[in-house]
Amino acid sequence: MRLMKDSFPATDAQAPFGPSVGAIAVRDTAIVPLQPALYPPPSYGGENDPLAGGVDYRRVWHAFRRRWLPSIVLGTILATCASVSTWIFLPRGYEAVAWLRVRDKSGMLAAGGRDSAEYESYRKTQVSLIKSPFVLTSALRRIGISELQIFEDEQDPVGWLTRFIQVTAPMESEVVQVRLRGENAPEVTKIVNAVTAAYLEDIVNKDRAERLGRRDVLEKKYKENMAEVRSRLETFNTLARTLGTRDSSEVATQRSLLLDHLGTLRSQLSQTQRDLSVIDAELAVMDAKARGDITSEDSVPEEMVEAVLARDQQSLELGNRLSSLEETILFQQQRSARGANEPSVKRLRIQRDQIARRIQERRAELRPQVVSQLSLEGASRRPGQATESPVVLKMRREMLADGLGETSKEFDKVAKEAASLGQANADLEARKGEIEQLQRVTDQIGMQLESSAIDLSMPNRVTLIEEASVPEGSDEIFRRMLAVLAGCAGLVLGGGSVVLFEYLRDRLSVSEELPQRAGIRVLGTLPRTNRRKKRINDGLMAECVDSIRTMIAQTGREAPKVILVTSAVEHEGKTTFSSQLAASLARSDKRTLLIDGDLRHPNAHLTLEIDLGVGLAELLRAEITNDEAVQPTSIDGLFAVTGGSCDYAAVMALSRPELGRVIGRFRESFDHIVIDAGPVLAFADALLLGQQSDVAIVATMRDVSRVPLVIAAIDRLRSVGIRVVGTVMNGENDSGHRHLYASPLPN
Repeated sequence: MRLMKDSFPATDAQAPFGPSVGAIAVRDTAIVPLQPALYPPPSYGGENDPLAGGVDYRRVWHAFRRRWLPSIVLGTILATCASVSTWIFLPRGYEAVAWLRVRDKSGMLAAGGRDSAEYESYRKTQVSLIKSPFVLTSALRRIGISELQIFEDEQDPVGWLTRFIQVTAPMESEVVQVRLRGENAPEVTKIVNAVTAAYLEDIVNKDRAERLGRRDVLEKKYKENMAEVRSRLETFNTLARTLGTRDSSEVATQRSLLLDHLGTLRSQLSQTQRDLSVIDAELAVMDAKARGDITSEDSVPEEMVEAVLARDQQSLELGNRLSSLEETILFQQQRSARGANEPSVKRLRIQRDQIARRIQERRAELRPQVVSQLSLEGASRRPGQATESPVVLKMRREMLADGLGETSKEFDKVAKEAASLGQANADLEARKGEIEQLQRVTDQIGMQLESSAIDLSMPNRVTLIEEASVPEGSDEIFRRMLAVLAGCAGLVLGGGSVVLFEYLRDRLSVSEELPQRAGIRVLGTLPRTNRRKKRINDGLMAECVDSIRTMIAQTGREAPKVILVTSAVEHEGKTTFSSQLAASLARSDKRTLLIDGDLRHPNAHLTLEIDLGVGLAELLRAEITNDEAVQPTSIDGLFAVTGGSCDYAAVMALSRPELGRVIGRFRESFDHIVIDAGPVLAFADALLLGQQSDVAIVATMRDVSRVPLVIAAIDRLRSVGIRVVGTVMNGENDSGHRHLYASPLPN
């Protein structure tokens, strides 16, 4: 018997005698690959991201181990191209360098912290100014510069200088370098020195001249402001002497006193005018009475008569009754549906009219008496009036008129004084504010003037450290170094891109990866076969499978009876492992059945070298019985059910009860059943078969299986309730001592 493996190289090794009797030889089964679209690609987001949590250098090494040849080839090609291109296209010649120093402003002061933002801005500005068209044009205008041989064929010398002159300012340094490379060393030196001199004269020295001019303007303005302050202070002092005080609050107090006196005078004027009006009225009444124009009753005001009539007790009682009747009438109208036509309402209205007539009659009866009484009271209301003749009243009026004139003159005088004092107070306050504002501005100008003087007393922030000198040697060594660096960069870039691509594919490299990243146990590993060797140590293979069989038996209280072997995708050694596991179970004196559950791509018959014939597909279609589907093998105790001829009906039967009945009958006939299922991520067949199994084992292949796909397959199996006891890794490189230890003893 020969066992076919999904992706192992083909060999014709025979199982040796001894401990490996009953083992199965391994060869390539040449399975047709599935279409890539049948299973989803791994997602590189979240936990499955190969770059999540940093770079795993062990995986990087294994990625290089798998792709070392294309990595070295591509890196060598890119390194060669980069080195040759750098050597050819890097300008040859000499390089002249002029050194400038850009000082930090705080470094020129005795104290003060460094303003990094200000210094960086200033340094970048100076670097830009050195390459500005203004400076380069000024450099070309210098004697002998534009006639140099280097500019003979250049139509735009300024543009040429802009492209080739380099201005560098290393970080954390005050040094600025002006560089130019060319084949003529003296001319390159002259150009660099011309650019440096033009920059120092037209930018640095001009900036100092501008600062001097600004200092002169500030000094002139400061003197003018000081003179203006003195002039305004003199005016302010004169006004203060006039007012008798410099404090505006005291002036406000004086004005407040004047305003109080002015209010008193205004009250006197008003009272005098009222007294004059009363006397004039008395004189007019006397004249009217003397002429007989009015009687005593006519002199009584109507308002006074009405007020006395309103206080009559009988009239008040009648008025109260009238109000009560009005409220009762309104209430009855609102309450009755007939409204104003209600008889009770009409009766109340008649009573109301009667009371109103009685009130009018009472007022008419009392009116003559009230007028007569008020006339008598008016004659006696003003004491002394009866004794005062018109002559006395006229004398009193003349005296009041004279007092009114004097009071008016005094009122006008005090009003003018208060207005003048208020205006003077406002003027004093305004002048004081103007002087304070002008003094603040002058102080600011003085501070700027002092700062400008300190700035001018210090040396220039930009100074020339060293002019460019004629280079003595060429830059061939420098060009060689750059070519070597470019080659190293190309080697790293080319080889690194291949390694990075392989790293991102995230293939399984060592068996410890799955427990660490997927939390799944590795039951064991199977050795790698070598295509160049015609024989392999089948005893070593049998020992590895037997150890896995032992671990499977210890996964629970009872050894699992139906074992599902599957993989994430194709070519991961599941058929090899399932066949070897079935053979190992048979060697342990267990009646074992191997079922080829990969209906779409059956391979178990090739592994066991039996006919495809009828198998699981026919069983699912109920075309044959279980006994007719079972075929014996050359290994004692091992039987097989091939995949048979698959069609749509057989695939659909996997999801129907027929599958459970088929597996159930096999459970009664065999001690162990090993199901070689298809890939989990390709179709749902493995999930359906797994639901009829006790445990499931996921086969993986070193350097072939992709860890995200394996994790996805395990998650999918567990999501439908299938118990995954672990994984098996095929293709392990065993060390020499393990081969020697597993070899049979010589006869």
